[in-house]
Amino acid sequence: MDLRSGIISTAESLGISPFDLATVISYETAGTFDPTKRGPVTQFGQHRGFIQFGEPQARQHGVDWSDPLRSQLGPDGAVASYLRSSGLKPGMGLLDLYSTINAGAPGLYNRSDANNGGAPGTVADKVRNQMSGHMANAQRLLGGEFTPSFSSPQ
Repeated sequence: MDLRSGIISTAESLGISPFDLATVISYETAGTFDPTKRGPVTQFGQHRGFIQFGEPQARQHGVDWSDPLRSQLGPDGAVASYLRSSGLKPGMGLLDLYSTINAGAPGLYNRSDANNGGAPGTVADKVRNQMSGHMANAQRLLGGEFTPSFSSPQ
């Protein structure tokens, strides 16, 4: 599995847009798509990976840091496992996808993780104001085959 096919198969297994998933992975990895990208250290330890798993979440959902791409992506990978267990449902768009990653569940658009080392702003602010460059990264990775969900922040 390569990065592109892994993102597509993960998104398809969740019933969400591959474009949206690639966008949030680009955002969470600072545009690198690095499966081991390190983020802040919080009460959950060192965050890293495609969606910035905390250490307990990485263990719970099966991230294998010796095989980070394959263990995080695919229908049974850690990203799909985390998103499913956190309430993401088929058909949900970018806003709920990012809410699930950033705030722990869909629908938490006014939450912020700035106190844990995240970028300033709410989930809605980040989707509305900080993801356009990451949408371009997703488009480059996926090509014109996939499009955004067009869910707009409230």
